[in-house]
Amino acid sequence: MNDKILRDMAEQFRPDPSVRADLLARIAAEPAGAPETPRPQASPSRPRRRRVAWIASAAAVAVVAGLAAMPSLIGGSQDHSDPPAAPTAEAAPGDYSHVYDAVRNVLKEHPQADMGFQFQWGTDRRPEGSAADTSAPAADGAGQYATNVQVAGIDEGDIVKSDGRTIFAASGDDVVLLAAQGADTHELARIDTSTTAGREGGTAQGPVVDLMLHGSSLVVLVTEYEPRLSALPASQESAYVPYDATQTKALIYDVSDPAAPTLRQSLGQSGAFSTSRLSGDLLYLVTQHAVTDPHAIDPAVPGTFVPSTTDDGTSTPLPADDLVLMPRPDGPRYSVVSSIDLATNERVDTLSVLGGSQTTYMSEESLYLASVEYAGDADGDQARDETGMRSVTEKTKLARITLDDGRLTAAAEGTVPGVLLNQFAMDDYEGRLRLAVTLNGVSTSGQWESTPSLLVLDGNLEVISSIPKLATNETVQSVRFVGPVAYVVSFRQVDPLFAIDLSDPAAPKVMGELKIPGFSTYLHPWADSQLLGLGMDATDDGMVTGLKLSMFDTSDPFALKEQAVLKVPYADSEALRNHKAVLVDSERGLIGFPALNYSGGGSTADYVVYRFEGGAFKLAGKLPVEASEQQWVSSVRGLTIGDNLYVVTERGVDVYGADSLEKVASEELG
Repeated sequence: MNDKILRDMAEQFRPDPSVRADLLARIAAEPAGAPETPRPQASPSRPRRRRVAWIASAAAVAVVAGLAAMPSLIGGSQDHSDPPAAPTAEAAPGDYSHVYDAVRNVLKEHPQADMGFQFQWGTDRRPEGSAADTSAPAADGAGQYATNVQVAGIDEGDIVKSDGRTIFAASGDDVVLLAAQGADTHELARIDTSTTAGREGGTAQGPVVDLMLHGSSLVVLVTEYEPRLSALPASQESAYVPYDATQTKALIYDVSDPAAPTLRQSLGQSGAFSTSRLSGDLLYLVTQHAVTDPHAIDPAVPGTFVPSTTDDGTSTPLPADDLVLMPRPDGPRYSVVSSIDLATNERVDTLSVLGGSQTTYMSEESLYLASVEYAGDADGDQARDETGMRSVTEKTKLARITLDDGRLTAAAEGTVPGVLLNQFAMDDYEGRLRLAVTLNGVSTSGQWESTPSLLVLDGNLEVISSIPKLATNETVQSVRFVGPVAYVVSFRQVDPLFAIDLSDPAAPKVMGELKIPGFSTYLHPWADSQLLGLGMDATDDGMVTGLKLSMFDTSDPFALKEQAVLKVPYADSEALRNHKAVLVDSERGLIGFPALNYSGGGSTADYVVYRFEGGAFKLAGKLPVEASEQQWVSSVRGLTIGDNLYVVTERGVDVYGADSLEKVASEELG
């Protein structure tokens, strides 16, 4: 992270003088380390049907912002010892005692549970950009631009959205609305989200992290942070202040008149933003909430140890029946899932799982949360039974939440050996969950080994079949499930592309395998019998040499072919890690993404556009990006609307003719 970004972060999170004076006065009035007095919380009232009890875990990052010094980032520690089991007995309605005991016990074992603010503009986090995707369109309507998504009909939030007439672009605290009119592209309006943030107790709001567009509703997602006063020494006038993510707010705007957007509703839920999905009228929002201070939890005040929701400015802790537990949590972290009806602007339901999640996948029927944990000795039997290995070092915990018109129910939990690459390594098909994982561990011969593996699970998340070893000493690099076929790329020295028949979920089998130098990190269905690959080129001995594009012929899955390949003379791209940074317009034959080179201690960036015509890739243009730092390059999005290509960054939008790639307009955002 460069110095300019750190300076910007420092200014954004520096309390004003009155707030600083209030903080110091409050610190001076308390003994060192005394807990902050919790705010009163409303009592839960809504009854709920019984839940199963389980937990998933996640890595966490802490953010530290200075009162009088530049902010710094610290990483949360992870304890791989076996934590105590959380109670699983059902409690009476309104009884939080079992939840309090579980959180208290986990805090004793894992006191470091900081959740982090991600300062990079437009990160999805995670994990999960925008591009036209003909294989899985997320929006309907002629000429309407759709985000590049994984599942057809399930939209994913991003930092840029468009309805084909207006472009909505996140830029720091603002959302800029632009008329997408080619050479006449211009700003229509600007939404300043900082006006919705409170300042009580030094509350700070981060930048816009996600946008979702549905009809005339624009959902803007921001996360608020508060200083952890109990971490400050009373004897110092300046110190580093940990800022905890207190809530993520869904700000719902009416953009029927894009020149005059109006705020309809503000709905909040505890935790830092993780990801969002849209199915029909229903928005699903996932956040990660951490209980960071073991001294502040109070059994009489549920809001000190359970997540809350905020409606109309009133914060309410989740009812005890909406909190799901599982034995052996490895940290006091919750995944919070809410459903919001964008037709009525009302919250439908909220469910929280004591345990964070690193990966989210959603189908039409279910939402899956996944997180990686250290695999202890107790997991050895499962590893041997399902992988054929003597032991594995990691396991993935899974949770399935059913979606019934927005009503959320914890339906199943399970654990599988290995590590998921990303959301594309999960797929729900005809009631079966298919997973591609990498197994790291000790083989039956006593050798250390990394192995790509494929698993098929039933609705209860129990393994019903597997291909334990697709290759030896290779790791999963990319995955794409297309109906009953899985395409998996692994890599060590060469790039094997596997085509796997999953039509019989009880008996998966490898149909074909193609070995070529390098590997693809993203796979995209281009046509019925073609699969686009974006990844890294490599020598025969596995040395990476730069980016490459591949087009695979999958017409005969038993005889896969690399139809075309082109070396891309760049070192890195956000598109290698984030599918939303990839533009795929197969109707025009266009492929676009930001690309980066390093030289002389700095970096140069372009938005590169390729055409696939006549069975070959051709460079169509290198479009300069008004940035030379990777921080900004990771926020570049490209989209085609009508006859124009729009390249959007936090700083501005450049408009090009989609065929000529000649610039016709430019508009500043920042």
